[in-house]
Amino acid sequence: KNPFNYEGWRIKGQLEYKFDGGGFARLSAKGGRVENAYYADQPYRFTDGDIGSIPGLGTQFGNVGGDAFGNIAVPVSTFADSSGFREFRYNKGIVAKTAQIRLDIEKPVTDSIDLFAHGRYLKYSYDFNGLFPGSGTGNAGLTSAVNYLTPNPANSPIIDLLRAGFAAFPTTTRFGIKNLRTGVVLGSNQVAELNALNGNGFLQRTTLNHDYIDGKDLGINAGGRWEYRGDSFTNSLTAGVQYFNTKRNQDQSATASVVNDVRTNSDIYDIVALDGGNNVIGTLSDNGLVSYGDWGAGIRERKDSSVSLYANDELALGDLRIDGGIRWAQDAATARDGNEIAGSQPVPAGVVGVVRTVGSAFDGTFTTRKNKQDKIAWTVGANYLFTPNFSLYGRYARGFQTNNIDPITTIDLYEAGLRYQYGRLFSGSATVFKTTFDNQNYNFSNPVNPSQQVNLNADLRTTGVELDFVVRPIDWFAVDFQGVFQKPKLQNLQLDGVDQGTAYEGNRPERTPANLFTVTPTVQLPNGIGELYGRYKYIGKIYADNGNGVALPDYGVTSLGVTFNLTDQIQLNLNADNLFNVKGLTEGNPRQGQTQAITDGYFYARGIVGTTYGGQLTFRF
Repeated sequence: KNPFNYEGWRIKGQLEYKFDGGGFARLSAKGGRVENAYYADQPYRFTDGDIGSIPGLGTQFGNVGGDAFGNIAVPVSTFADSSGFREFRYNKGIVAKTAQIRLDIEKPVTDSIDLFAHGRYLKYSYDFNGLFPGSGTGNAGLTSAVNYLTPNPANSPIIDLLRAGFAAFPTTTRFGIKNLRTGVVLGSNQVAELNALNGNGFLQRTTLNHDYIDGKDLGINAGGRWEYRGDSFTNSLTAGVQYFNTKRNQDQSATASVVNDVRTNSDIYDIVALDGGNNVIGTLSDNGLVSYGDWGAGIRERKDSSVSLYANDELALGDLRIDGGIRWAQDAATARDGNEIAGSQPVPAGVVGVVRTVGSAFDGTFTTRKNKQDKIAWTVGANYLFTPNFSLYGRYARGFQTNNIDPITTIDLYEAGLRYQYGRLFSGSATVFKTTFDNQNYNFSNPVNPSQQVNLNADLRTTGVELDFVVRPIDWFAVDFQGVFQKPKLQNLQLDGVDQGTAYEGNRPERTPANLFTVTPTVQLPNGIGELYGRYKYIGKIYADNGNGVALPDYGVTSLGVTFNLTDQIQLNLNADNLFNVKGLTEGNPRQGQTQAITDGYFYARGIVGTTYGGQLTFRF
């Protein structure tokens, strides 16, 4: 449920010239501006292991975001914005702008040699306005309004704000909340009214994350292909050079938090100081804002300039196929991170409340770090066709990902499998695999203090089997199955560079299911008029934390659809997704720390949507 409208447009076109003797030169361009809604994670309830909703906030279509978050001016360092304010615009959601031009040239120079060159320049921006309920406070931030307003350090998620309120307004008798939409004030002594708030009595702290990225990307790939066909073998060799130059500027300043209630299209509240008659004698917050600069200065810039040399060869010897490839890449990287003002900066004139600085604030200067790294990736694979219906294959691949100035992430993949078909009845493959993924690096909540972000570095190890087959007992009916059954594990976990020993060794990485599969039955309708299909998708249990303390239950989603070929040029598709309105959580408590356990009670999660219906009409001309 969302009260806002989101607009967008895209356009693309191309010109192509065909050379005499084969080949082409193609110039293409595309651009667009698209707004998309952002749906926040939200509170849920666990009762005896079952997912449930909180009164006033549905599990399937609830959305705490709404009118109150449409446009909020957040105080920020004047070095980040000279006005001293940065707007958070939930009514815009996520705004993506792109402009790209591309040139592709391919030309045969002999019967066996082709040359190619591809170039692309991309300019883009990504303006993200997202709500993160509970971020920085964890489940402790999801509590009763009475707890919020009672100055008890053990219970109030805004205890520091209340202490500052006593200092600023010494005659305060109690604290209260003021609804910014209705103006209604409720004091902490109005327990019945507070407990009846929206049918649940809850308040929460919600982080406003305005993250703007502006970037450009230049990429060039040029090389050639040589193909040879002999009496007993064929060979194809491709070699080339790649160049990439990228730059990305990021502004994530002015990350702040507000106090809001727990319902769809929630309201924001000011925290107010009250006298004995519950009259307002002072305001502690600023239009609901209770903190500023929560996620650091937020200004950073990344540059990469990389050169790669690569070669790939494919050899066919009768029923044996062998391929191999190698790539060497060097990346010269620069990271510029905005420095923080010592002691912060005062809020702009006219800003009310007891929070008198903008929190973590950019000081206009940068710390610059540079690094040059190189790595080799390579792969080799083979496939042997024993009979027209049976083959075996295997592959080893070592890949990597450059991470600007941070250590290169490497991944090793081992896989072997078989393919088999039996007439019309059966066709499928089975693959066993092992993956090693070293130096996975990202930011996560501190397991000791969830309000702090820490750097997490870990090695991942995964072994498993992948199945992909179709059974067709009769011409007009088939069942397709795709599934992965795996055992992912964590090793060598570090937090902010500190080895955690055996604390998390062998745990499953967060949000990674061990089992997932899809079953798709299909019925061909008579006379080629269309197709009727169903789909059952199963997602196994996942953990929301590397400590494996928060287990989110498995779930399965059933969908139905039908496609009609109305004419040779017109096709109609109708579908219903999540037919049985299943409740499924794709992540939960992602910012609540590594080892929180939830059995009964309230928690934050992101769920799948309920039953939806859709359709698509396609014209071909």
